[in-house]
Amino acid sequence: MTWILRYGLAVLIIISMTGRAAHAATDGICKTVEQGIRLHVDGMYGGYPHSVLRDAVLDSVDCPSGTAELRAFHVIAVPQPHMRIAVMRPTGQGQQGSLSVMLFSQGHFVIGERMALSPFSRSQSPFSVKADVNLATARLWNDLANRIAQGKPAIP
Repeated sequence: MTWILRYGLAVLIIISMTGRAAHAATDGICKTVEQGIRLHVDGMYGGYPHSVLRDAVLDSVDCPSGTAELRAFHVIAVPQPHMRIAVMRPTGQGQQGSLSVMLFSQGHFVIGERMALSPFSRSQSPFSVKADVNLATARLWNDLANRIAQGKPAIP
């Protein structure tokens, strides 16, 4: 019984600390649109530190801007949505890489985009993924706007 209390308490403390660390790793983006978006960047880019990849992604995210995109964003804007961008580029010559963008609102998956990294992004520093991230997020907003325009629900 004391074993369960001792180790159970330790496990609960570790779990609660992990949740705080994950929340602290989010950044605010698109702050001029409604309440903005919380962004979490995942992944790895060759042997570069994660902070370099995070900075590159933060500089390149496309925010909703057109009338249809802003109308679609308004549907999911409360509470503040969460975007997760994962970039994977393994180390090694000729390795493919991938980019995944997922948007969540009210605790539910809303829409996502996935694409392979461009040949330029596969051979350069993490800052070379800026164009790919921008393209993927622009497609995401366009697809969401099209879904809303067709009368479909924002959250499937």
